[in-house]
Amino acid sequence: MDRNSLCSGVLLLVWIFLTTLGGQSAEPISREGGARIIFVGDSITGQGGGWQNAGFVFQMRDALGATDPATTPELVPLGGSGMGVGAWLGLLNQPDKQSRYLDVKGVEVGTSLSKPADVLVVMLGMNDLLAPYVLDSDESLDRWQADYRKMLDALEKRLHPKITALATITPQTEDPGTPKNRVEARMNERIRALADERKALLLPTHTTYWEVLKEGRQRRATFTLAGDRIHPNQAGHIAVAMAMLKGLGEDSAAAWLREARWKPILDGLTPADAPPQPPPWLVTSGLILKGWQEALAPEDLVPNPIDLAIQRGEDFTQAPSHEGGSPLNWRPFHSGIHLTDGTNPDSVDFAGITFGRNFEAGYGARWIRSETSQPVKLAMKASGVGSISHLTVWLNGEPVYAGMLTSEPKRQATRDTVLRAGWNVLVFKSCHRTWQWQQSISVTQPDGTPPAAVEIRGEPPP
Repeated sequence: MDRNSLCSGVLLLVWIFLTTLGGQSAEPISREGGARIIFVGDSITGQGGGWQNAGFVFQMRDALGATDPATTPELVPLGGSGMGVGAWLGLLNQPDKQSRYLDVKGVEVGTSLSKPADVLVVMLGMNDLLAPYVLDSDESLDRWQADYRKMLDALEKRLHPKITALATITPQTEDPGTPKNRVEARMNERIRALADERKALLLPTHTTYWEVLKEGRQRRATFTLAGDRIHPNQAGHIAVAMAMLKGLGEDSAAAWLREARWKPILDGLTPADAPPQPPPWLVTSGLILKGWQEALAPEDLVPNPIDLAIQRGEDFTQAPSHEGGSPLNWRPFHSGIHLTDGTNPDSVDFAGITFGRNFEAGYGARWIRSETSQPVKLAMKASGVGSISHLTVWLNGEPVYAGMLTSEPKRQATRDTVLRAGWNVLVFKSCHRTWQWQQSISVTQPDGTPPAAVEIRGEPPP
């Protein structure tokens, strides 16, 4: 599509916004070449402007052009992988560091920020939540909000936007009840407060994302808007684009996008039931380790009382995490479609269990009854964006694997071992450093097929 075939609709929304602000009237903004819209964000924005014809920036461009072919916007996607509010604030405060590209080729930070913008769109917070750069406390979230305010001050000083629009954070995992999504709701409240405080537009990306996901799940139980439960797929980018257009007052463009892009995807979904619920794991978390980088700190490699109880064949669920402490809280956990690698019945994504602070450790256990003694293979795999974690696996108290699973080739490892006749206990300890925190441990025959005549349960046998 020709660049000179886009965005008078955005010019119109600017005019409407300015005429209603404070009861004052204003002429429509007219800028040669159309409105200049800058998107500031993380890798989702990077994909939004870098995933040709599929990312949300392209979806917005197409919708605006389809509803008003005379429009001519300049859409500038400044999205950087790993960037959070603090990273953007630091970059804005260091002009000498701005001669660089982020995720989108040809879009340089310094050059992009050197000219005024008609509309500034900010969508940040996912990495702050995911890394995490914030803690799950009001004090930490208030500091994050204060940094967000400083970042907006710096952006507006550089760009002099006629409109600033703040997008809410899209979900991390597809279950609103997970610990990270509960914290995300508190972050979105702070974004909403900033929008009110600054008379900025609030873009309902969070709400629209959930609405579109619900529509898809009603057709197909396994439908997802993000394969890794973070980065939107094409349908997810359509949802983000619809939300941004609605928030910017472009209802006709949002409606076109729903009808022309989302509806064909929705109509093409064939019904599929959710996979049967797998046997649970018994899990716990909340053991905070000393900070580490490439390897665990030496003291974290010394067995704690839980590790010792596992090795001795004792009831490790009643062992304290440290001498003189209390036992951790163990509970059943089922993987599910909402979580990373959720269709894998042997997966444990700690995002469904805990907020996941840096340097947190957790455990998972299953009991396996085998009719006979049989050789088996343990297959271990880690999924997730940027995840760094150390895994220890015991079978009947014997260590089977210990190492940096996320540093293994393809983040996978296998070990040959033996199930004894009767009950066996499989336990793992996962030490998390940063980003997503997931692993799966599968028990198969040596050829990879399911083991014969076994029962798996997520609680000790009677």
